[in-house]
Amino acid sequence: MQGDEARLLLGFPPNSRPSPSQIKAAYRKKVWESHPDLFPVHEKHSAESKFKLIAEAYTCLQSGNSPDFLRKY
Repeated sequence: MQGDEARLLLGFPPNSRPSPSQIKAAYRKKVWESHPDLFPVHEKHSAESKFKLIAEAYTCLQSGNSPDFLRKY
């Protein structure tokens, strides 16, 4: 997943540089909105897919904010 795509998925503008606390807050908000257990059976599959994408976006942005990642580029 690209950084811009991950930022959009979590609700940030494409070229923004959110802090780790902002990323965590946005992740928690999106997880609550799309948690598969909150949806009826016929919508669970799509909610689960979105839930996994949100988790992937969070991982992408968290690794992108680490000092080791920033030193490489």
